[in-house]
Amino acid sequence: MKDKRTVAEGTSPAGGVISVAGIPIVHPTKLWFPEEPITKLEVAQYYALVAPRMHPWLDKRLLTAERCPDGITGNCFFEKNFGNDLPASVPTCAVPAGNTDKIVHYVVGGAKETLLMLVNLGCVAIHIMNCQAGSLDQPDWLAFDLDPSSGQFRDAAKAAGVLRKLLDELKIRSFPKTTGGHGLHVLAPLRQGPNQEQVRLVARRISQEMATQSATIVTVEMRKAHRQNRVFSDWLRNAFGQTIAAPYSVRCRPGAPVSTPLHWDEVSPRLNPSDFNIRTIPRRLEANDPWADFWQHRQALPEPVNASVAR
Repeated sequence: MKDKRTVAEGTSPAGGVISVAGIPIVHPTKLWFPEEPITKLEVAQYYALVAPRMHPWLDKRLLTAERCPDGITGNCFFEKNFGNDLPASVPTCAVPAGNTDKIVHYVVGGAKETLLMLVNLGCVAIHIMNCQAGSLDQPDWLAFDLDPSSGQFRDAAKAAGVLRKLLDELKIRSFPKTTGGHGLHVLAPLRQGPNQEQVRLVARRISQEMATQSATIVTVEMRKAHRQNRVFSDWLRNAFGQTIAAPYSVRCRPGAPVSTPLHWDEVSPRLNPSDFNIRTIPRRLEANDPWADFWQHRQALPEPVNASVAR
């Protein structure tokens, strides 16, 4: 039986090029994760495999790539403005950069071919915003980034319990995923209507309420030195230009961890997020997608919170 890590089609190396899902991958044997070891080819094959699961999160969204052309031990950098190095078939969207006269040419996600072309350019991780091209001031999710100052996932899991209880009280359906590090992302799908600033204010108020209810667990303190091993509920992710790792994105960290959608009953202090990585996710794909019905639960902003913001 063919190894699940090599399910994408390939051809014999010719001039240092192997085809994955019809896309040429140059320097396929380059080690991107030396300790594991995992090559550029394996990363491309992984993305070819998970592309259908990633599609709802990349489709029509402006992408930011975390590129490590020489692997994660080399020079890694974020790139959102792509120039002439992109193949002509890759869709882009020109967006003014703030109050400047500069234009940012974002890649627009959706197609498997686009995803693999980014990998060929050295992209390891894919980051996404809370809006789609054509409606950049209309967020379609509310996001919380739970970052444990202790560096312990168990603390993020405790904070997630606080957040879930609060969102449940507001009748807001929410979905957790690992960040690929020690934290958790919690997203709530929204009906479009409120603008970025309104959604951001609601996220801030909910985070403040978390910190009020569970002051020994959660903080909204921006200064790391003042967090005292509490979990920072980062509501700042709710704005145009702010990104989170896409569901099923590989992260640029040892072990090739993957930002993995979870069922709420999986969120436990005993969970080890590093168990979700490029070599274990293929088996997880055989089970039901924990976020399969995410977009069926588009909801309004919490009325009590929204009303207070509107005053």
